Formats: sequence, structure tokens, C-alpha cells
Amino acid sequence: MTPKKSGLLAVLLTLGTGCVSTTVTPGSPRSVAKAAAAAYTAAGHSCEVKADLAYCDTNGTEGAELPLLIGYDAKNQELVFATVLDTEAAFGRACPTIPAAQVLRPNWMVVQCDEVEFNDRTKKTVLSVLGGGRVPDEGMSRAELNRSAGVFMREAENFLVRLRAQVGGPQRTFGDSKSTTL
Repeated sequence: MTPKKSGLLAVLLTLGTGCVSTTVTPGSPRSVAKAAAAAYTAAGHSCEVKADLAYCDTNGTEGAELPLLIGYDAKNQELVFATVLDTEAAFGRACPTIPAAQVLRPNWMVVQCDEVEFNDRTKKTVLSVLGGGRVPDEGMSRAELNRSAGVFMREAENFLVRLRAQVGGPQRTFGDSKSTTL
């Protein structure tokens, strides 16, 4: 092989490995979280996989301070998106006192108070907003995953705006607060 051809082969191999499939297919919760994180990262975001969840930023989107968590329910083959909001910081009220379940939201969206543990080992009860959908047997492309994550985050942000209007509290947008790493 001539040097010119071997250089072309190296470029093709580099391009080929750069285009590795980022399809999310059914599997174990950890493998699906890793694949989802890879697909979301390929779209220019940052994700870190811990246990069976992908913890991702939402840079470039409205309300970018809200975290995006991606998990997988293997039994139902459903991808689960979640975001959390510290209601004490956002509204000046503890989560259990917020009437979140009474605020208009899509029928697929679940809202509840959950205790989370932060990196510094402190625990706090926060408002969790959950949604997701079934992963087809043939998998979900990177574009489909990112589109689904985008729809989830927009709907979650819209829900939180309606919740703020109902509850009142400090007048700032969700993008104004500093996010806390879970």
C-alpha cells in the first residue's frame, strides 16, 4: 500500500469510527442509560452515567439550568426522562406544600415529591417531573432520542411556568437559578 492510500485509509477509519451508531436499543438499564447518554452527548450536550441513570445538562435549550436525567425501565422497555426542581429555592415552599398534581400537564407526565441525594451526601425533597416512552425493538435513533428529550424538557418547563403562576413565589425564570449536581 502506498503512503497516499494508507493516509486515505486512516482518514476513512477516523470518519467511520466518528460515525459509530448512537442508536438506543432495549437492554439492561445501565446499557440503555449509556447509549442514551452517548446519543445526547453526540448532539452537543454533556452527560455522566452513574449507576443506571444518565445525568445530563440541557445547554442550548430554554431553562438550561434544569437537569435532565435519563433512565430505563427494562420491564416495560420504556425510556424515562426526569427533571427535578428545588421548590424551596424556586418558590420558597417545601415540595409537599406545592399543589403540583393540580396544575395542567400532559397525561403522560408524572409529578411527585422525591428525596434525592446530592454529590455532597446531603438529601433534599424536590419536585420530580417524569415522562418518557417505549423504546421500539429496532431501537431509537439519536435524532429520535434528542427530539423526545427536547419535547419532555419543553413540556416540563411549561408545566413549571404554570405551577409558578399558581403558587407564586420569587419572580425569576428557571434558567436564572444555579443548578445543583445530583
